[in-house]
Amino acid sequence: MMWSVVILLAAAFSVESYTVHDHERLAHGRQLKIFLSKNAEKLEFTPADDPSKTFLYWEKGRLRMSKGRVSGTGSDRRWYIDKVTYEDQGTYIQRDFWNKEISTFKVAVTPRHNYVKCVAGESLYISLEGIDLADASLSFSGEAANVTLVRDGARMSQDLVDYWDRVQTHSMNIEIRNVNFSDQGHYILRNRRDRVVSVTRMDLTDHHEYTGGNPLMALLLLLGIPAGICCCCRKKIFKKKANTAATLQTLPSTGPVGPSPPYSGPGQPGAVRLHLSFLSVCLHISDSTS
Repeated sequence: MMWSVVILLAAAFSVESYTVHDHERLAHGRQLKIFLSKNAEKLEFTPADDPSKTFLYWEKGRLRMSKGRVSGTGSDRRWYIDKVTYEDQGTYIQRDFWNKEISTFKVAVTPRHNYVKCVAGESLYISLEGIDLADASLSFSGEAANVTLVRDGARMSQDLVDYWDRVQTHSMNIEIRNVNFSDQGHYILRNRRDRVVSVTRMDLTDHHEYTGGNPLMALLLLLGIPAGICCCCRKKIFKKKANTAATLQTLPSTGPVGPSPPYSGPGQPGAVRLHLSFLSVCLHISDSTS
């Protein structure tokens, strides 16, 4: 019995000391998500560019973090970086209360590839994919030209006749206004270290193709359904009215032909005959419409 307990304890310690190794390749600007173990007390990061350094990104009980954010509680805790950059390449290590390594997660970042179709006259937007504008450089390569439009956040297009006042820089993207056939090609975004962040290919199209899930198409469909229903109901109403008119024309005359009888009061026999005749016609019309 004693040996069984020892074997079980040894197995438990061996499982607890097992380190989970995992890795992931993410396109630049994508979200990084790491599930935190329920036994994790801290998350450390060792950058791939400088393995000699280690940064503490998260520690249990601390409200402020040097990088990233945490959501969830208990065994459903997750640590996020909304947009990864090359600086986020490296190894993420989770440690328990005794500073023992629980898991390692290696992240590699690759350039992001985009394909965009624009209608002539529209604006093309190149996302900065998580880098600062001051670190961004954008070049264009196409049949018409091979030029640098932005360097370290500053516009170089003002020196280019074809791009003068058409390139605008924003905090989240770079805009090329009023695109035309000469703007078709590849737009390459680089960071300050001259690493390729993204490659965007732009082609012109006559019109945008809207899918079934497009909100505009859904709105048009929603507006078209009541219109169709009203149209059908209108046809049925007109048909019933036409049948009713035809029925009234074919009804036999029950009274003498001649001038209308003089008005009679409610208690007089003429008024009773008039009410009964009107009631009969109404009942006949109701039967014909139903």
